[in-house]
Amino acid sequence: MHTDLASIAALDARAVQHSADLVRQVRRTDLDRPTPCAGWTLGDLLAHMTAQHRGFAAAAAGAGPDLAHWVVDPPGDDPVADYLRAAEAVIAAFADSPRSQFALPEISMAQPFPAATAVAFHFIDYVVHAWDVAAALGATYDPEPDLLAAALPVALAVPDGERRLAPGSAFRPALPVADEAGPLERVLAALGRAPDWNPGRLLTLPITTPRLLLRLFTADDLDDMVGYQGLASVARYLYRPPRTREECAGIIARVSTATAWAAAGDAVTLAVCRHTEPGVIGQVSLTLADDRARQAEIGWLLHPAHEGHGFATEAARALATAAFEQLGVHRLFARLDAENTGSARLCERLGMRREAHLVENDVDGERWGSEYVYAILAREFRRSADHAQLTGSRP
Repeated sequence: MHTDLASIAALDARAVQHSADLVRQVRRTDLDRPTPCAGWTLGDLLAHMTAQHRGFAAAAAGAGPDLAHWVVDPPGDDPVADYLRAAEAVIAAFADSPRSQFALPEISMAQPFPAATAVAFHFIDYVVHAWDVAAALGATYDPEPDLLAAALPVALAVPDGERRLAPGSAFRPALPVADEAGPLERVLAALGRAPDWNPGRLLTLPITTPRLLLRLFTADDLDDMVGYQGLASVARYLYRPPRTREECAGIIARVSTATAWAAAGDAVTLAVCRHTEPGVIGQVSLTLADDRARQAEIGWLLHPAHEGHGFATEAARALATAAFEQLGVHRLFARLDAENTGSARLCERLGMRREAHLVENDVDGERWGSEYVYAILAREFRRSADHAQLTGSRP
């Protein structure tokens, strides 16, 4: 590991410049994309990176103990410009700093760190955070071999263990890595990043909630699916007859392996199961309506025998969370018959707004049907979830 301030500061400047080149590609419509930093959107990540630059620049100037320099500000009108200014400032601060020690209160309030060690902390952060930005954007990140050669021993020196599971930890526990892995993969794995992380292509399955398991269907689920898909009361609002056993078998054959998420029309359909009892009680689905605009449709069906217990809401909320956090959906919408008051209430419990009332836009036999469209944006869903966490209420 470098112990000379000038050499590690030069490496750090290059890492920061790589991050700046990637951040310049960010558009406002990208800010709600998911990132490899669990629970952080690209906007959250940029705000964190900007605050860290400001904090380290203050430390280089001798003002590190003042926690005001480390505060993460809400996104401004131009978070990209804010980031680029902070990046220039920290590069200049490290180049001009005469200090032998930096105070880094976010790491330790007890003692300062040798200047070269402090800059090494910043250096490894921005080698990895540049990759985080690239991964979120689907962009290329290919730092020079000497940069990675310098980063690897720093990454390996970061303490591992349970402390990385604490709230606010910069890195997750280290991941295993193949013998043939390259230096970038080794750096990422050492700091808890999955080198093959890919936004918006596959859900991590199964999805679990306090009471439910959402998983792919199997052939063994046929009887359970027929049990609700074959009911006239379930088909009532779907503008089709009840499903036959043969139709259900065809649906299961199709959805049991359908996990692609790349083009309009791609859909994932999951069986809703309880932890405490065997069998499938319903299903939830997510369909990609527009890949470029990141629009998706959510749907649900529940066996009437299991209504009234909040299972549909619990399953739909879990799938909506996965849509926003794993697949990078920007807007989630639901379409339902205007007479389907149960589904309308479910949409409202998810925080969705009614955006449209389409009057007699479809026909079921001799009955004209009208339709409601409900929708919610990623940022609105996150605000609703954050409010529920703070107040202890259910969103």
